[in-house]
Amino acid sequence: MERDRILPAYLNCPILLLTVLFVLMTCGPGAAFAADDPVNGGSNPIAVRYREAKDYYLLLLRDEQVRSDRRNWLRCVGDFRRIYADEPGGQFAPGSLFTLAKLYYRMYMQFADQADLDESIANYDQVWTTFPDNSLADDALFWSAEIHLKDRKDPDRAAELYALQVKRFPDGDKYSQALSRLREIDAEFATGLPAVLTGPEHREDLVAVLPVKYWSSDDYSRIVISSSAAVSYTSTLTAMQEGRPRKLHIDFSQSAIEARYAVPVAIQEGLLQKIHSVQLDPTTVRVNLEVEAISSYKIFSLNDPFRVIVDIHGPQKIITASKTLPELQRERITAMKSDPLPVLEPVRKKTVPAGHREMAAADPEEHLIVLQDNHKRIAGRSSWTGEDGSAGVFSLAQQLGLGVRRIVIDPGHGGKDPGAMAHGLKEKDIVLQVAKKTAQRLRSTYAYDVILTREDDRTLPLEERTAIANTAKADLFISIHVNAHPRQTTRGIETFYLNLATNSEAMRVAARENATSTHNISDLQDILTDLMQNSKIQESSILAEYVQNSLVSGLLANNFQTRDLGVKQAPFYVLIGAEMPSILAEISFISNPGDAGQLRQENYLDEIAGRIAAGVAGYVEHQATAALQL
Repeated sequence: MERDRILPAYLNCPILLLTVLFVLMTCGPGAAFAADDPVNGGSNPIAVRYREAKDYYLLLLRDEQVRSDRRNWLRCVGDFRRIYADEPGGQFAPGSLFTLAKLYYRMYMQFADQADLDESIANYDQVWTTFPDNSLADDALFWSAEIHLKDRKDPDRAAELYALQVKRFPDGDKYSQALSRLREIDAEFATGLPAVLTGPEHREDLVAVLPVKYWSSDDYSRIVISSSAAVSYTSTLTAMQEGRPRKLHIDFSQSAIEARYAVPVAIQEGLLQKIHSVQLDPTTVRVNLEVEAISSYKIFSLNDPFRVIVDIHGPQKIITASKTLPELQRERITAMKSDPLPVLEPVRKKTVPAGHREMAAADPEEHLIVLQDNHKRIAGRSSWTGEDGSAGVFSLAQQLGLGVRRIVIDPGHGGKDPGAMAHGLKEKDIVLQVAKKTAQRLRSTYAYDVILTREDDRTLPLEERTAIANTAKADLFISIHVNAHPRQTTRGIETFYLNLATNSEAMRVAARENATSTHNISDLQDILTDLMQNSKIQESSILAEYVQNSLVSGLLANNFQTRDLGVKQAPFYVLIGAEMPSILAEISFISNPGDAGQLRQENYLDEIAGRIAAGVAGYVEHQATAALQL
């Protein structure tokens, strides 16, 4: 079944489809303190109230019991109403109105009160009429049109608003989506097209569908389809036919693709068999993904720049056993004595320009080396000699074949993305040093297989980092970052795992690491729960606790200055789609003079690396002990 697409195609529940109309609205890269949504406004009383109102709004989103009571929604509405009334021309006014519109729409979905829908439209309209130059104006106009089309069932009024969008905001991120809607409405309801689309001076600004990237293993594939701007898209999965691979069609509206890219490319690596992009009609590009077998798939989009991510999973292998756990453990111990270590074969993963084979080799940085292995490494010895020449002994978990074998360490940022910068330091350089030191410690002291997402100063998009971990069949994914804060007095260590943000400060950190805005992060939370269906949330939170406690206790014991900021949860793009326990560690604040001074010290970086490794080892032993007690 084809599903209408501005947002993820897998959200096929009608209520969820309505919910996600308000997802992923784009602001400029790195706009963590964007004026249109100034969550972090310092000590200004209005800013404090706005931040508190945002925190309560987040509570409504994540707590089912809280959002079931209409009075709680009205309390949040009142908070934003008063903020707007106190400063109707202030910097918080557009964001307050925009949030009010979202609140009322969610109230309409929750309680089916038509008056809430009217209020939602009224607030959206007030944003784009009162603040036409604000970056939220084009978003507000678009969502107002969407409500008229989908909820009010008024295609004529919707067409008027879409036409106004095209005329007023030709450079806005909703431009191509509005064009697409106008053509869809005209085709279905014969509303006619506005002169701006039919006049002789009109030039269709089609969005360019860019080269496709992919990573594939025997049971997982991630495909990333980029475009030159945000665009509407739909997806269709063909019916299963015996002896034939299934096809996933993704159609991009108001789009074009260069003819040289429209060539079928046979992949035949794991699940993914073929990619073929075609110009389906003058304004539609279809990307065909031919897959050996599909048990499930997810599609979602990210902004700055816009790209569509497709995660495909193969059929689950069903293993049945009537043996007891002690019997299985004895078999593993026997296997360890006889089974040699497998050889890991390097496999080059390609960047495929939507069907053009030769261009995959044009840029060395577009190549990705991962280690492909169809089964976890089984330790064949009870001891080993580490990289530093020291002797080590396998832990109980390793001797029993339980727990972790392969770990992917992700040094954040890199290349043209320096990350946070202060006091003459760059985040990308610090985290690469720490990642290499952590990898060496995990290998030499604990005998883990370790893969780094990058081993030099190169640019690596967030979605590629998770794909490396998934295709390498990693057991853990650890992303290492350095924090920053507008207040230089803020210092310390905090460790995150993927979940809904609990407050504005967690949103701030996620916005900085995602290189997007806090208002974009707030909207991302609407779909995050569905995205995380298969993620290891509980295990990730435990891993985060072990790493956080190890970092803080180890640094303090060695007379380094720090603060324990605790374990937190937030929506980080780099963790989305990870199929193993995954965390993001913020190891210090580069913006704090004291932390920055320590980050210059080799022994400080050594201690951080050792404490991360020790935290991982503690988590593994904890999980193994829990398994043995079952």
